[in-house]
Amino acid sequence: MRKTLFLLLIISSFSYGQTKYDNFDELISEANKLRTDAIYEQAILKYKDALDILTPNSSTPFFNLAECALKLNNNVLADKWIRKGIAEGGAQMEYLRKYKGFSEIQNEEFYQKIIEDYNSLRQQYFSTIDNIDIYLEIEELTARDQFVRKIDDYISGRTDEDISNAMEQLKIAQKENDSVNIKKYMNLIFPKPNKEYKKLQNELMRKVDSLNIQRLMEITKEHGWQERAWIILWHQRGNHDEDNYVWNYFRPLINKEIEDGKISRNFWSAFDQFKEMIKNGNFGTITVGEKPKNEIKNENKKKIKG
Repeated sequence: MRKTLFLLLIISSFSYGQTKYDNFDELISEANKLRTDAIYEQAILKYKDALDILTPNSSTPFFNLAECALKLNNNVLADKWIRKGIAEGGAQMEYLRKYKGFSEIQNEEFYQKIIEDYNSLRQQYFSTIDNIDIYLEIEELTARDQFVRKIDDYISGRTDEDISNAMEQLKIAQKENDSVNIKKYMNLIFPKPNKEYKKLQNELMRKVDSLNIQRLMEITKEHGWQERAWIILWHQRGNHDEDNYVWNYFRPLINKEIEDGKISRNFWSAFDQFKEMIKNGNFGTITVGEKPKNEIKNENKKKIKG
């Protein structure tokens, strides 16, 4: 499915004319493959070429480049691109700390200096935002979106760390074929829902999603499409190719932005994957390339459940 979508993206880009996002996406795809194949010097060149074209709404390409530099024992280059990932890519501290490629440099002097400089680097990122009030309002809409989807966690007292630890322990239990612990950690990750709470949560989600999408339409009409609002539109995904007041507005707008080179053609890939998943009854993982589900927590190739 992913290969088919990638081929369609390539075909469509030639059909409609190359945009800067087409070039960026192609270079990033090549760089990611080179990094996976441990061809780090060439990967670095591809990442640099891509980031010369545009600055993405993600710190991941910057950090991927820095990881390649670390593999070549070039801490100076890694330092430069980690800093750019914060100052230009907008990486939050949690992502900086948890990025797997940096796991072995946590105690390195240069990395500790980056941590010390984090606030000033992050301020540089905020200084590049055209309309900080709209940016903050989108953050507020996103926070509402995520809050109603985590009611079960708040009621049960589960933290993100609890869930993450349970998932790691589940993997170990599955490898050891430990049925007792498999059941234990499955119950921690997927607790039996309280019907009363679930009904309330579903009602709140419907209302919050409705209010959010109405406000997003107002913001978009006045200020244009806001890339960080993707998660809000994502929760209208079930009928994204049908006629309704939401998609009759957003679908032509997004398509025009794509053709004008303001949005990646990858925008629709997760929506199409979701539609195909529903059609086939395969409720697995949706890969969203470089577009985050919720960059508050993590970036790049996430499992989308909400």
